[in-house]
Amino acid sequence: MIDSLLTEPSPKNGQVRATRAVVSWYLKTHHGRSDVPGTARMFCDYASVGNFAVSPSAITAGDSEALFRMLVTTAMFQRRQDQQILRVLQGISAPMAAELTDQAGLQRLVRASPCPHVKSVASLRERCDLMKDPSTRRGDCRHRPGDDCHLKEHTVVLKRYGHFGKVPTSIALSIVESGARDLRDLFERSIATHRTRLGRAVALETSLCEAWRVNQKIASMFLSAVTNPDLSPGCTVPWARKIDWSYFVVVDSNVDLFFSSLGYEGRSTYDARRAFIRALAARIDLRDLDPRLRSFNPRLVQQAMYLFMSASNRRTLASDCSRLGSSACRQCPSSLRARCGLRAPN
Repeated sequence: MIDSLLTEPSPKNGQVRATRAVVSWYLKTHHGRSDVPGTARMFCDYASVGNFAVSPSAITAGDSEALFRMLVTTAMFQRRQDQQILRVLQGISAPMAAELTDQAGLQRLVRASPCPHVKSVASLRERCDLMKDPSTRRGDCRHRPGDDCHLKEHTVVLKRYGHFGKVPTSIALSIVESGARDLRDLFERSIATHRTRLGRAVALETSLCEAWRVNQKIASMFLSAVTNPDLSPGCTVPWARKIDWSYFVVVDSNVDLFFSSLGYEGRSTYDARRAFIRALAARIDLRDLDPRLRSFNPRLVQQAMYLFMSASNRRTLASDCSRLGSSACRQCPSSLRARCGLRAPN
């Protein structure tokens, strides 16, 4: 799988120049701030994620409860704008946030449930037909209509599509089904059973993707947040140096918008787009832009692409250059002005 990515087209000089310009913009305006979506700092910020926030010290200690809470919170960030998800998280009470992000508690709820469809990830995926009643907006299903079920409660609280309430329970079950006790054990097992740092990274991403509705984007968002030393300095797990954190990049619709502006001609698969970001990052020495950074960091390059193209996020950030109006736009390189959705009118 990894070797096949080497066949992707190499970045052109113009694509590299445009990407370097957007990375420079990101480092000057947003890097290191806790209100920027996608970083560990955001997941530690109560103002951003409400009762789902974890402490930086818990991440650096490799605390399993904090990591599980962070993974469930990360899984919320799909198929909606980040700012919408943040408002949902901010509105969930402390007791319910604790229930949704307690791996052991979710496993107890599974054991106590009389429904056979909640007992494994496979049954959740293939047989559980959780939904929201269109008239009452309450959670329900066809197998046991009207019966109490924690999934039915969760799908209402999370305010997503009808079957989304399965996600926290699915993540809890997938960890145990992988043979690990918890996320700490999952990290340690990947290190013990795979010889290379890259092999460990691939194994971790693959394991997390076993959960229902956890895809490569969500797995990479979580894993990069807790392993990448430059994305959120001071918030990495104890095993970060033993894992190839450069493998984890988050490819979303905003990154695809930036790709389109570059004239990307490669394949549309996740791995192909990941490979293109890594190839771009290999030609941008981040130390030239900030000597505190590692020279090669694809996730930081991708973060710059994502945030630059995310108009809804940038409108909420106090540090965004768009707040300076046309004066900032005049100073912006032409390669960025042509792509910016928030440029001030002439």
